[in-house]
Amino acid sequence: MEFRLLGPLELWAEGRQVPLGGGKPRTLLAALLVDPNRVVPLERLIDAIWAESPPDSAKSIIQTYVSGLRRATRHVQEDLIVSRPPGYLIRIPEGALDRDGFERLAAEGDAAAVDGRHHDAVKAYRQALELWRGPALGGLGDSLLRSEAARLDELRIAVTERRIASELALGRHERLVAELTALAARHPTRERFRRDLMVVLYRLGRQADALRVYREGRDVLIAELGIEPGAELQAVHQLILEADDESLGRTWEPSRPAQGPHAVEPAGERIPPAQLPAAPSDFTGREQEIAAVSDVLAAGSLCVISGPGGSGKSALATHLARVLGGGYPDGQVYAELTGTSEAPVTPMEVLGRVLRQLGAVPPDTLEARTTQYRSLLSGRRMLILLDDAQAEQQVRPLLPGSTGCGVIVTSRSRLPGLEGMALVELDVLTADESLRLLGRIVGEDRIKADPRSAAGIVRHCGQLPLALRIAGARLATRRTWSVALLAERLRDERRRLDELAVGDRAVRASIELSYRLLDAPGKRALRLLGLLGLPSFPAWVAAALLDVGGEEGELVLERLVDAQLVEVQAVDGAAGIRYRLHDLIRLFARERAEIEETPEARAAAVIAVLGRWLWLLREIGSLAHPGAVALDAGHSLARPADPDVARAVLAAPQEWFDLEQQSLVQGVELASSMDLDEIALQLASALYASIFISANVFDVWTRTHTAALDVNQRKGNAHGAATLLTELGQLRYEQDRFAEARAYFAQALSMFRIARHERGEAAALAGLGLACREQGYLPEALHFLGAAQELWRRLGDEGTLAHVKRVAGSVHLEKGDYRASWQELTDALWLYRKVGSRRGEGMTQRTIALYHQARGELDNAGSACDQALAIFREHGDRLMEAYALRTRGKTSMREGRPAEARPQLQESLAICQELDDRFGIAVAVRTVGQLDLTEGRLHDARKRLAEARELFGALGLPLWQARVGKDEALVLEALHEEERARAVLAEAVETFRTHGAREYDELAFQPGRSDPEAAP
Repeated sequence: MEFRLLGPLELWAEGRQVPLGGGKPRTLLAALLVDPNRVVPLERLIDAIWAESPPDSAKSIIQTYVSGLRRATRHVQEDLIVSRPPGYLIRIPEGALDRDGFERLAAEGDAAAVDGRHHDAVKAYRQALELWRGPALGGLGDSLLRSEAARLDELRIAVTERRIASELALGRHERLVAELTALAARHPTRERFRRDLMVVLYRLGRQADALRVYREGRDVLIAELGIEPGAELQAVHQLILEADDESLGRTWEPSRPAQGPHAVEPAGERIPPAQLPAAPSDFTGREQEIAAVSDVLAAGSLCVISGPGGSGKSALATHLARVLGGGYPDGQVYAELTGTSEAPVTPMEVLGRVLRQLGAVPPDTLEARTTQYRSLLSGRRMLILLDDAQAEQQVRPLLPGSTGCGVIVTSRSRLPGLEGMALVELDVLTADESLRLLGRIVGEDRIKADPRSAAGIVRHCGQLPLALRIAGARLATRRTWSVALLAERLRDERRRLDELAVGDRAVRASIELSYRLLDAPGKRALRLLGLLGLPSFPAWVAAALLDVGGEEGELVLERLVDAQLVEVQAVDGAAGIRYRLHDLIRLFARERAEIEETPEARAAAVIAVLGRWLWLLREIGSLAHPGAVALDAGHSLARPADPDVARAVLAAPQEWFDLEQQSLVQGVELASSMDLDEIALQLASALYASIFISANVFDVWTRTHTAALDVNQRKGNAHGAATLLTELGQLRYEQDRFAEARAYFAQALSMFRIARHERGEAAALAGLGLACREQGYLPEALHFLGAAQELWRRLGDEGTLAHVKRVAGSVHLEKGDYRASWQELTDALWLYRKVGSRRGEGMTQRTIALYHQARGELDNAGSACDQALAIFREHGDRLMEAYALRTRGKTSMREGRPAEARPQLQESLAICQELDDRFGIAVAVRTVGQLDLTEGRLHDARKRLAEARELFGALGLPLWQARVGKDEALVLEALHEEERARAVLAEAVETFRTHGAREYDELAFQPGRSDPEAAP
């Protein structure tokens, strides 16, 4: 059995080639053979086969390939490939791999050459080279095995060079001319082949041909690499020009290669290198980072400066190198590694250049160059700046072996695999540093003349140094531009990246360098995250966008973090780690999404995330049973959330909402801008049903519903528009803007009736009844509520029917119809308990407390109110807690316990003020005024009641103003202003009569004596 890697992959057994199947199974076998008899992790096998774009089913596909290879090789060896966590291993006997035979024969040749046994050396080298059938691992494509293939091909060339050296030592000049001519043509930048050809030609008396070979080689090196020939090739050229037969006869014999060509000039002739580029003269800020890097270098450690593109890594590094350079008397070495380009500089190239600058002739292998480099630096104090590194393997060979040298590496990656390194990470500049940098570029006078616009430029640049430098350069070269003009041009997100470009510098290009280095999933995740434009997001968002599992989504995000394209913002309790995009990266990513993703793909990605929010809100709503009308817009676009995420969210829904509030709003607005009317409708409506109904988040509510209404009207979605109008009516009701609420409800009612949508019609009727009650239009309220009850009863929605009955019960209470009120309230309580709505039960208990208050049944009122308070506190419903506290305080006041009543009323007022509930504030102020009246604080009562009258007037609530007037009449009477008291009371009685309120009948018998509270 023989495995062959030195050419196309082959397996031979019993004199026949074993068929191995297609390219991917062959790549799998090659990946195992590269490291035989050792476990190769599954992840490495996946990378070898698919490189940047593995399919979701990669693991199962590999299992299929392994099964096929086992079947193909079963007659050769049982269990050739063994499954062993965390991957697979291939078991092969010693000597079965041609690579091992090649390396063994090459080593034999080396040993013979060193001993001067050149005949034996040539024989061993030739046997080693005869094992080759073409390029190593030929035919396997652009897989991650290319590094092993490149290593083997390099060994093949090196062995060829050593075999030729032994043949030269044997004087076989004529037979080598044709071979060396072909080798120099095939490998034009390999200087050793060209050197040996020149020597052979010269020894054969062909001096002119030898010089022509040199000229051709020099032209190739300058054209392709931009460098002159190395010292060794130049030395041979000079010896040929001088016709130095003696030197040309002995210098390159195989036994002496380490003596001549790799010599270093004497130390006394060496000028210390000073290769640092110019540092920016306007360098600003970074005091903490400068101190950190200085401390690292003082301790003799390697320092990596990492940060996103444009954060000023190179500027900081060169500034520091200039400042600290005096502490390194043996010079400063600088290497631009071009890690973000498509062709990063190899360590081999860098070492070749640096060694030449240090006066040495570079050896031909990376290992030898690294050894020589470290030997030269040993005992010296030099500062080495390696700028723009791509990965650890690019940096390791360039690190000195001793601690006397200082090393600074800059990279967009954090290079965590570098041993003994200290990491200094750059963020954006502070706002103050940003303004100072802008001022140094533009001129302090222009910045001080318009600090507001300058702050706008800083904000639009995201405080990113590159963006600030570009913005500053544009202003500095356009003296007619004002700071305000540039700030205004940068305001437009669609044009911002176009504006942030000057000369050969552009923010877009800087970000693109990092973007190009990403794998396919990373690029797509970044694009779609930019499209979403969320202020921050958990890992599951990336998983949803890519349609992968949570762990895989987090891995993609972490790779984006390593690439400095995504930032870790914080860790929260609801969803783990949260991430964010810098604004300029977000704009770049959105551009790429609009270019590279189809409209269908963009829509699917947005719905994938919003659909999971919708699912979570539906689950929250099912737990809440808010106890009010919730128009179900449907959840057809809901997508199940990750179970772990769902558990965390449902355990603390309000905490989750507080965290995601801005993202939820932007999600609805994004859906609206993309004409996704249905997901905009469903998400906005779900927010209303599950969260908004128990929280005064009016701005958020307005933004989501306005955006969703806009797209639904634009797309002609009448049902969606009517649903949103109903919920906007509820919003205006919650804002105590009752006339606007009635207008929204009325508009929705007409649309639902035209569409014959009973549920929508019932919701709009209930809303109209509620708004009419608040404005004191009690007969109208009962009319709308009665019609709503019939519809909800027919629809079988007992929870919403309970809500309508509770509101109707409060209206009957205000009219003084206690029997009807009690019937509706007890029905509502029974229904709420049946459907399991604790919040609805609490609200009904509070209204029952008002009922008992009106009838003077104060013990019952206190008991009902205490039950309501317990429920609201259990649910964290601060607003209804405030209303229940006010009712409890009113009961305590009626019971003659003002000392208990006052703190309850003050706490109620404080909560309403905190939540900006204007109606609650007005009623609480009135009740405190009533307490002042009860305690004889007449002037305080007069002041409080005047304030309450003004608040109710601003709300457009004449019935409540009349109730305050009735209280004011009592104060005026106590102050002996009887005539004024009669006038105020008469005005109130007329309002009670107009609205059909129960106070009219009560005052007709005992004017000024009845003081019920009929607040819902």
